[in-house]
Order: sequence, then C-alpha cells, then structure tokens
Amino acid sequence: MARALSRLLPEPGAGRLLVLCTAVASLGNGLYVTGGAVYFVHVVGLSPGQVGLGMSLAGVLALALGVPTGHLADRFGPRGTTAVFALGKAAALFAATFVHSFAAYLAMAVALGLAEQSGHIARGALVSGVMGREGRVRLSAYMRSVFNGGFSLASLAAGLVIAADAKTAYLSLFWGNALAMVLVAGLYMRLPKVAGIVREPRGQRPRGAVRDVPYLVVAQVSGIVRIGPIALAVGLPLWLVVHTDAPRALAAWIMLVNTLMVVFLQVRMARDADTVRGAARLQRVTAVVLAVACAVTALTGWLPAWAAAAVLLAVAVLFTLGEIWGEAARWGLRYELAPANAQGQYGGVFATGDALALIAGPALVTVVPDRLGGLGWLLIGALFLGVLAGGGPAVRWAERTRAPQRESTGVPAGAVKTP
Repeated sequence: MARALSRLLPEPGAGRLLVLCTAVASLGNGLYVTGGAVYFVHVVGLSPGQVGLGMSLAGVLALALGVPTGHLADRFGPRGTTAVFALGKAAALFAATFVHSFAAYLAMAVALGLAEQSGHIARGALVSGVMGREGRVRLSAYMRSVFNGGFSLASLAAGLVIAADAKTAYLSLFWGNALAMVLVAGLYMRLPKVAGIVREPRGQRPRGAVRDVPYLVVAQVSGIVRIGPIALAVGLPLWLVVHTDAPRALAAWIMLVNTLMVVFLQVRMARDADTVRGAARLQRVTAVVLAVACAVTALTGWLPAWAAAAVLLAVAVLFTLGEIWGEAARWGLRYELAPANAQGQYGGVFATGDALALIAGPALVTVVPDRLGGLGWLLIGALFLGVLAGGGPAVRWAERTRAPQRESTGVPAGAVKTP
C-alpha cells in the first residue's frame, strides 16, 4: 500500500512540496464545494438559482481578469503572488461565515472565485519556474492526481456534515478551508524564489499574450475538450436517470470510476505531453475518444437495464480517458507554446479557452440530450470532432510563430534555491 501511494508523489524536493500544497488545498476545496451551496440555501435562505448565479458570475469575471493576474505573477514573481491569492481565498472564506443576504453572497462569491482562479494561474507560472521545461507537465499530472484524491475524501467528510445539519458544523467547512489556505500560503513561501521580470521601456516590450492570435486559437480549441468532464459529471448521470433503464445508483459508481482512474493513471498517461508534438497527438486522441464516448452514450436509451448499465460504465471509462489525456495535452500546449518569461500572462490567456465549457457546458450536456435524445449526444460528439479537425492546424500555426525557447531543467536562471 505504501509503495502504491509513493507512486502518487514525485521525488523529494520542490516538486513534492508543491504536491503537498495541492493536497492540503484539495481537502479544503472538497469541504467547501460539497457543503457550501447547501449551507447558503438551507441555512442562509438563498435560492438555488441565486447560489448558481453567484458561482457563474465569479467564474466569468475570473476568466476576464486572468491575463492581468498572470502579468502580476510574471512581474512580481509567481511564488509570492500565488501565496497572496491563497491568503485572499482564506479571507473570502472567513467572510462567508458572515453572509446573510444575496448581495453579501454575491460579493463573497466573486472575491472567492477571483482568488481561486487567479491563484490557479499564478501557480501554473510557479510550477513552470520551479520545475523547468523538463518537469512541469509531469508535476502538473502529480498535482492533479493528488487533488482528485484529496477532494473526494473531503467531499465524503462534508457529506457527514450535511447529514448532521447543524449551523456550526456547516461553518466548520468554511473555517477548515480558510485554515487550509493559510497553511498552503506558508508552504508556497518555502519553495525556491522565482524572480519577476524587469519592466522594459514601452517601445521595447514584446507583444502581449492577448495579441498572440495563434496562441489564442490554440487555447480556444483546447478548451472544448473540457466539456468532456462536464458531460461525465453532469450530463451522464442525468441521462442515466431520465433516459435509460440503468439503476440510478450507478451514477455514484461512475464518479468513483472517474476518481480512481484520475488518481492512479494521470501521471503515467501524461508522460508524452511535455513536447508540442506529443501534446498535439494526445489532443487528437482525446477528441476521438470523447466523440466515441458520446456516440456510444446515444445508444444506451434503447438498451435493457443490464446492458445499459454495462455500457454506461464503459462510457465512463472513455470519458475519463479523454479527461486524462485532454488535461495532459492542455498542459503541454499551454507551457510549451508560451514564452519562458511570460508564463503567467500566457497562462491567463490559455484559461480563456475554458469559457465555452464554463458558461455553456452544463446547459449543453443537459438540455441538448434531454430535448433531442441520442441525436443530442451525437451533436456533442461532433463538437469534439471539430477539435480533431482544427487542433492540428492551430498548433502548427502557433509553432511557426514561436521564438525558440532556451532549454532549462529544475530551477531556472533568476531563481534562488532558498525560501
């Protein structure tokens, strides 16, 4: 057992410390995400629609401010910037315990969403700065594997709090997450310092990330595959309950399959994504797998209960493989096509590719199959085939416009090895 768990961790050093930060943060996130919405509806008295609106508004604003956030990480150094956003998230969570109105909830949700997404962008630049080109994709896989495991365990613990249904128990979720983020901020400051960029005179500054059209196109195309995890987590359970004869309890098993696969396979299956060519190949594989998963799902509405259950479990495996490969491909393209000295702001631009999945994804994977049946799943599959058709040309266009990057391994020039 110990040997299996050790495979989920990188070698001792800065990479393992970053994974530890991720583990602590995932526990806090799992507590809040699972129980927070229930608290605001059941205790504060908000409607589910109001809670959803706050989350959506926070997500949209966070995407819009991603590039300025990334620029801050580049300018002042990603280590301190990431720690500051972690403390900002802790402050927002503490403020959440005083929310008693919709207006206060909106302000809190926006602050929390901005701190969460901004911290994610700054952390990407930190990973690149600390690990270098040789290690950043692999470490991202370790971090995602650990995050999924920690989030799932914390979600189970939050379920116990929901069952207790006491205000103090709900508030403990906020306090626990806030304390976790304070701890994470301190851990970040123990990492090697990555120097910020010296501000150049206005006439000598390189073009900004928002004007790098080829990179923008790659970001938008790559973001489409993020509809796959939403289809698995939201669309597939709803389809299972409403349109198939499969047992309803299967929905929980589908998510268990997803979690276990991500935890134990993400690192192994991301190993070819640390080059542009490897990442582009994985993106093509992702598009095909997700399209096949949608096509197979479309058939389950006509199957008997036992067959529908078996096929839906197979579909869950396909969607999860698409998720694992898709994330690995996104890391490779996001890092390798960005200039070494602007990983922050380019990470902010790459995050804009999430807009379609974030804003339209939930409605797309629920409403379209519900209204059109199996045809709806085929239409979603066609969207993934669009990634297959457009991803290659977009990546090649971006490659032709890149300046050669200096190779680096481990801690790059400009970083010091003491906290």
